[in-house]
Amino acid sequence: CSKKKPPEPVEPDPAPQKPQSVTVTTPIVRTISDYEDFTGRTEPFKVVELRSRVTGYLDKVHFADGTDVMSGEPLFGIDPRVYKAEYDRASAALLKAEKHYKTMALLHDRVKSSYDKGIAGKDALDTAQGQLDEAEADIAYAAAVLELADTNLKFTRVSAPFSGRLSRRMVDPGNLVKADDTLLTTLVALDPIYVAFDIDERTVLRLRDLIKKGEIKSSRETTRYVQIGLASDEDEFPLRGQIVFRDNQIDVGTGTLRIRALLSNPEIERQPRYMLSPGQFVRVRLPIGNPRQALLVPEKALGTNQGRKYLFVVTPENKVEQRDVEVGAQHGEYRVIENEKMKPEQRVKPGDRIVVE
Repeated sequence: CSKKKPPEPVEPDPAPQKPQSVTVTTPIVRTISDYEDFTGRTEPFKVVELRSRVTGYLDKVHFADGTDVMSGEPLFGIDPRVYKAEYDRASAALLKAEKHYKTMALLHDRVKSSYDKGIAGKDALDTAQGQLDEAEADIAYAAAVLELADTNLKFTRVSAPFSGRLSRRMVDPGNLVKADDTLLTTLVALDPIYVAFDIDERTVLRLRDLIKKGEIKSSRETTRYVQIGLASDEDEFPLRGQIVFRDNQIDVGTGTLRIRALLSNPEIERQPRYMLSPGQFVRVRLPIGNPRQALLVPEKALGTNQGRKYLFVVTPENKVEQRDVEVGAQHGEYRVIENEKMKPEQRVKPGDRIVVE
C-alpha cells in the first residue's frame, strides 16, 4: 500500500491532418421549361375489323398474313355464283318491266285516240291509264331489285377500306362466312399514329392554375406539343406529337385524365417499315409553363437524407457546410434548384462552390 504508483505514460499529440481535397463546381444558369413525365401506349390512327356484308362460302384470300396493303386492294372473295344469278334474274325482270311499259304505252295511246274520237268510253281510258302507271311502277321496283342484287354481288369482294397493315386471316377458304358476323381479319393504319397517356389530378390542377393566371393557354385554344421517347432511350425524346384529344372527365378509378397526341410514325429502311407499332410502350414528356431562367447543379452533387435533398457548399473560408435544397426537374446530368421555395440562407447562388466528389 505504501508503494507509489508509476506515472502514467503521456501520449503524444496527434499529427495535424491536412484538409481533405474535394472536387467542386459552380451552378449553371440556363433557360428551361418545366415538365412532367408520363408513360403512354401507342394506338392506331384507324382500326377496322373486316367482316363480310353477305353470307356465303369463302372462295379466295388475296393477301399474306401481316402484310401492308393499299386502299381498295382486294382481300377476300366470297363465292359469287348465287349472287350473280340473283343479279341476272333482277336484270331480266327490269328488262321485262320495260317491255311491258312500252306495250302499255301503245295501248294507252290507242285508247286515248279512240276516246278523243268518241269511240271508247271514259272507263276504258281510265283502265289504260292505270295499267300504264302500274307498268311504270314495275320498272322502278325492278330497278331497285337490280340495284340490291348488284350491291350484294359487289359485297362478295372484300377490299381494304384504307391503306395499312393486316393481321392474320381468321377464316380459311371453304368455310361459311355469315354476313356482318364472321370476323375475317383486322386492318390498322400506322402513319400517323396516336400516343395515349394519363396525367394525374395534381398535374391537371397545376395546369388549370397556370391557365387561370394567364401564364399558358389551353390546348383547346392553341396548339400544344409533347415529347415522346422510346423505352430503349432512357434520356432521349426524339419524337414530337401534337395534343389532339382530352377526355371530358377524370377517371374516378385512377384519378387521371386521358390525353391523346398525334404524331408522324418515322419510316425505317427495312421491315417493318415503321418505328412504332400499336400497343407499344413509350415515355411522354409534357411541358408545363413557359420557359424560365433557372439555376442547375450536377445530379451527382446531391445527397439524400430521410427524403430531403442537400448539397455540400465550400464557404469562402474553405469550410464545407451542408444546405438542404428543394429540387425540380432533371435536365440531362443536371437538376433544377428551386430557390424560391427555400429559406434565404439556404439558397444557392451562381458563384457558390458545390462539392461534386
